[in-house]
Amino acid sequence: MSNSPVQKWFDELKRIWLEKDVAALQSILADNFEYYEDPYLPPFTTWQEVEAAWQEVKSQDIETLDIKVLIDGATEGSGMYHFIFKNQTGTEYESKGAYYLKLNEESKATIFRQWWTKKE
Repeated sequence: MSNSPVQKWFDELKRIWLEKDVAALQSILADNFEYYEDPYLPPFTTWQEVEAAWQEVKSQDIETLDIKVLIDGATEGSGMYHFIFKNQTGTEYESKGAYYLKLNEESKATIFRQWWTKKE
């Protein structure tokens, strides 16, 4: 396993997601960032927007979460994720997607993009 900043960032994202530690997201985002939750919408640029979007993880019954780093550069990287969860009504969802990440000198994200799809 690599100890690169990109790998560490994705490892922390996975931990945050699994532990539903939404507040910790703020520690991996730069002061000025673009966070693309959806490629068709403008990016989130405030912590409050990201925090609101992440509230849904609190109700997810996570069965599987895997994040694999594909490109592990010094300040840029990409990854793929696979995620299976049940919502509050017990409906199971499976989601797969890709990430792009750009880090600053403090290893905090200045740009985070994701593309995903899900099946029920």
